[in-house]
Amino acid sequence: MVDWMDVRGLQAGAGEAPRAPEAIEGLLDGLNEPQRAAVTHAEGPLLILAGPGSGKTRVVTHRIAWLVTEHGVRPDEILAITFTNKAAREMRERVERMLPLGGSWICTFHSMCARFLRREIEVLGGGWTRDFSIYDTSDRNALIKKILREKNYDRTRFRPAAVGGWISDWKNGPDAGSMPNEGDGIEEEVLSRVMRAYEEALRSSNALDFDDLLLKTLAVFENHPGVRDAYSSRFRFVSVDEYQDTNRVQYLLTRHLSSYHGNVAVCGDPDQSIYAWRGADLRNILDFEQDFGAPRVIKLEQNYRSTRTILAAAQAVIRNNSERKEKDLWSEAPEGERVCVLECGDENDEGREVAMQIRSLEQAGASLDSIAVFYRANFMQRALETQLSLAKVSYQVVGGVEFYARREVRDLIAYLKLVVNPTDDVAFMRVINSPRRGVGDRSLEKLAAWAADRRLPLLEAARSAEVWELLRGRARKGVIAFSELMDRLGGIGDLQAATAMDALLEEIDVQAWLAQLDDGLGTEREANVDELHSHASEFDKLYPEGGLRGFLQDIALVGETDGMDGELSQVTLMTLHAAKGLEFPHVFIIGLEEELLPHYRAIFESDGDEGLEEERRLLYVGMTRARERLFLTHAACRLHFGQESTRIASRFLEEIPSELVEGFEDEEEETGLGAFESPKDEYANLRVGEAVVHDHFGRGTIEALQGSGVNARATVHFPAYGSKHLLLAYAKLQRLR
Repeated sequence: MVDWMDVRGLQAGAGEAPRAPEAIEGLLDGLNEPQRAAVTHAEGPLLILAGPGSGKTRVVTHRIAWLVTEHGVRPDEILAITFTNKAAREMRERVERMLPLGGSWICTFHSMCARFLRREIEVLGGGWTRDFSIYDTSDRNALIKKILREKNYDRTRFRPAAVGGWISDWKNGPDAGSMPNEGDGIEEEVLSRVMRAYEEALRSSNALDFDDLLLKTLAVFENHPGVRDAYSSRFRFVSVDEYQDTNRVQYLLTRHLSSYHGNVAVCGDPDQSIYAWRGADLRNILDFEQDFGAPRVIKLEQNYRSTRTILAAAQAVIRNNSERKEKDLWSEAPEGERVCVLECGDENDEGREVAMQIRSLEQAGASLDSIAVFYRANFMQRALETQLSLAKVSYQVVGGVEFYARREVRDLIAYLKLVVNPTDDVAFMRVINSPRRGVGDRSLEKLAAWAADRRLPLLEAARSAEVWELLRGRARKGVIAFSELMDRLGGIGDLQAATAMDALLEEIDVQAWLAQLDDGLGTEREANVDELHSHASEFDKLYPEGGLRGFLQDIALVGETDGMDGELSQVTLMTLHAAKGLEFPHVFIIGLEEELLPHYRAIFESDGDEGLEEERRLLYVGMTRARERLFLTHAACRLHFGQESTRIASRFLEEIPSELVEGFEDEEEETGLGAFESPKDEYANLRVGEAVVHDHFGRGTIEALQGSGVNARATVHFPAYGSKHLLLAYAKLQRLR
């Protein structure tokens, strides 16, 4: 494997491209014309607009192989970036099957930046070293909890997870890299002060959170052009997949990495941009043609996944968006069955209906693992799980407690982190009493105060005789024993991962430690420890030069959706956001109701149509996961936050042509919903230009009216909120006389 960390010692273009052991036969065979054009594009920027199921991964991987075998590019001159570890692994495996040479760098933004910083972070100064720890969300929240406690802030009002989310939003926003002002309110003051303390704590612990991996890399590129030029000149070809999901920092990283050669190829679909809530900027892909100098644009419009009916229904929905690049998707697949819309009484009736339809599919020969149920929000899975359990339908929830979030696994990882980075205070706090050592909160506060006064890491303080004198009884013995344990483990940081773990497990007496937990999960926890050790052994075989540090970096970057269990035949339950990138023969999307899909915030709180368009894209993503059958459900009423509310079918259902649907009546003629009435006569007589009052938005003026029956809508301009699209049956508008 070529170590790209040594690129600064190489000349761009030096040497010859290695020859494949055997010529790749039929590299372009089986590709349609647009795919072939994208694969064989060489010099200059390229925008690949790839519809769902259009074979974009095949195009990206075949292009890498084509560049090496036909265009004389060395594998280590290619940088291919995607968004999830799972996608990166799949892409890497495909390339290696075609091109058994190795060397091309196929990774996520975060893993690329982590490896870059392992070499270059010290140019930033400020005490950063290459042995920095990577803090995941749990580590981040633990550190924020500690800061809130130290500053005596109300942790019920300022929850660590919420504060952590705010900090992450800031780092992913337009002001990333700067510090927020304290502002006028108490919330702004507290959040600003906590973030400053958080950043200082990260620096003193030589730690970076996930957002910092990107921000610190960007800081190196922007402040040290010589370093940037070394890398951008080395990578002759840069490829970014899922470009519609990039945020501003990732956009800037892409520009820097491709600045020397200009050979940047991005692949994505504006219609599948569903991550605005975590900083993704749709303008990155919409403006690519302006930002990168008249690139070649290739559209992948042939769909190899869905029936023509499912494809037509999905396109009918998404064409109502204005912020998009037009594509005309088509398929050679059969027409297929019509989209089934199920009208249910409430969430329990909805769950029963889904269970019944699943049983019908099973009786027709479908396996449970070919079926998925998607929902907009996690609270919706409770009733669904209940009804599936009653019907004895086996299922798995993707996004539950993941392997690396389990207590025993996190504790062992924290030990290993502390060995590699003795300044990691979050890791210290996690393992000082695991196993129990009798070091209570008051003793830890004394130790932490002593360390803070001297600006020392907690582990270094725990090794001090002065600290031992401050403590009494079991706490003193426990701190001494822990410091001696860490001294004995100090040498394992340079070992291979499995060997280091063997030493750790022997030192802490893992059997006794797990027995201490006494929670009835002993056997399961032992199995988890064994699984972690197996992962370490597997890592050592794949990356013999990686060692313990490489292993810790690898598991720090593991994504949540990498943990799907493919061994049992189970129905898969997941949110629509988690479904991105997956496909199933049979798909159910439940809860197509106003204020659910589209979500309340998109209707009432977003600017203009931005929120509604993102919700429509989210439904489009869900619909295009289906290969053979698609079921859409809505309920007449639903229990949420302890209150039962009447529901209105989603406006998106009306956007699907009636000839593509079964089970959804034309509500102008017959509502078929059993729980809805037509809007009051006074709403039916509203006129454009009329002044009205809304309970939340206040006074406004009607700009447009459309639809009829329960789907009658008004566009109303409110001076304080802008234009809003409202369902008259729900908006409760009052005329100003």
